[in-house]
Amino acid sequence: MFKDEADFEKVVGRLNIDTEPNPAHRENLRRQMLSVFNQAEQKSATRIIVFRALRRLTMKSPITKIAAAATIIIAVSICIHYLGGSIDGASVAWSQVVEQISSHTKYKCRQRVVREQGPQYPTMQIYHLNLQQRRQEVEDGSVHIIDMRGEDAITVELYPDQKKATVTKLVGFGSRKDPDIIEMVKQFEQKSTERLGTKKVNGKTLQGFRHQPNENSDFTVWVDPKTKLPVEIEIKHLNMGQTLFLDEFEFDFELEPAAFSTEVPDGYKVENLTLDYRPVEPKQVTANDIRTVLNHTAYTVEKLPWMEKIIMIETLDPLGTRAKVYLTGIQSDDGNTIIMVQGEYYDGARMVWIPEQQLVLETPSGIKLYTHPNGSEYARYFLEAVAKANPEFFNMENLSEERFTRMIVMPDGTILGLAANKQITDEKLKQLVESLKEIKAN
Repeated sequence: MFKDEADFEKVVGRLNIDTEPNPAHRENLRRQMLSVFNQAEQKSATRIIVFRALRRLTMKSPITKIAAAATIIIAVSICIHYLGGSIDGASVAWSQVVEQISSHTKYKCRQRVVREQGPQYPTMQIYHLNLQQRRQEVEDGSVHIIDMRGEDAITVELYPDQKKATVTKLVGFGSRKDPDIIEMVKQFEQKSTERLGTKKVNGKTLQGFRHQPNENSDFTVWVDPKTKLPVEIEIKHLNMGQTLFLDEFEFDFELEPAAFSTEVPDGYKVENLTLDYRPVEPKQVTANDIRTVLNHTAYTVEKLPWMEKIIMIETLDPLGTRAKVYLTGIQSDDGNTIIMVQGEYYDGARMVWIPEQQLVLETPSGIKLYTHPNGSEYARYFLEAVAKANPEFFNMENLSEERFTRMIVMPDGTILGLAANKQITDEKLKQLVESLKEIKAN
C-alpha cells in the first residue's frame, strides 16, 4: 500500500514554524494540497495510498518533491482502510464503528506532523465538507480551500495578515473525490488488525487498534466506545522518520458553506497560477519550449568539453505532484549522468526550506548549491524518469549508490534541481552551474 510513500515526502515542504508573517510556509502547504489531488487520482485506480499532507502528501517521491508528502483526509483514509477486527471490550464491535463513521458525511480534525530531523510541518485544522471540498486552517493564520468539483480543480491560499491570496487552477484535473474515511471503511480487513486494549485520554477510556500494512508503515487508531467514532489516529512512516497525529475529531461540525468558497475576499492582492494536469507523454523539447511554459526564468546549459550528450525532456513530475517538469539530461565523458530539473515551483520565493540545508558551493557570480535532505531518493526518481523517457540515454541497471541531489539557487532567486548518478568534483560542479544561461526569446 505504501510503495509510494516517497511522494508524501516530496511533496511536501520542509519548513520551520515561526510567528512571523508568512511566506515561509507557502510552498510546504501548497505541496500538501497538491499531494491531496495526486492521491485522490490514485484512489480511483488502486483504492488509495497517503498524504506527499502532503509522497511523495504518500508517495513515489522523496513527497513531495510533495509531498506529500501526506494530508489529513488521505491519512485518515489509509488508517481506517487498514483497521479491522473488533474493538477491545464486549460492548463494541468494529462493525458498529464502521456503521457510525459511514453515517457522517463531514468531519474535522487537527493534523500534526512530527519529524525526527529536518524542518517541521505546521499544525492545521482540517474541515472536510464532502468528498470534494476541504478547508485547512493553518497555525500561522493562513487558510487553504480545496475544491475538486469541476473539470478544473481549484486551490485558494489566503494570507489575511498580508491581504494576499494565491489561486491555483489545476487544468484538466477533472472532477474527483477525496479518498475519504467514509469510502475507506468499506475496505477494512479485520483479520490483520491487532487489538491494543484501552487507554485514558482526558478522563475518557478509549479502545485501540494497530495495523502494519508493511515494514515502513505503522497505524494506530483510538475509538470512543460510546460514540463508536475515532478520537485519535497515529500514523508512523518508519522509513521517513515521520509521524502524523490526527485528533480533536468533530463529526457534523458547524461551519457555513461560504467558508469553503474559492472566491477571494475583497481587498486581497491575488497571484494566479495554472498547473496543467492533462495527460502528457514524455517527449523531447527545445530550450525555447521550456521558456514559453515556465512562469519564472528558464535556464539552459552551455555545452562544456566534458559533456558528451545533452537532451531536454518534458515529463510529469516523478515526485508525484502530477505537474510538468523539464529535465536537462547530461552525459559526461567519465560515464556519469546528470539531470537538471526545472518546474513551476522551483523558485526561491516558494522553496524557503533550502537555505536551512548545508551550503556546499558558492560561485563568484552568486550561484549557491545546497544539499537535499533526501538526495539519494530524489536522484533515483529523476534518473528513473529520464530512463523511462529515453532508455538509450540512461539505463536503470546502471543506477549508482553514489547518486545525490543538490539544489541550485540562482542570483535571481530561481531554483533548479541537480541530480547525478555518480559523484562530481567541486570543480565540475562549479563549471556546470556557471554554464547555466537564461533562455531568451528568439
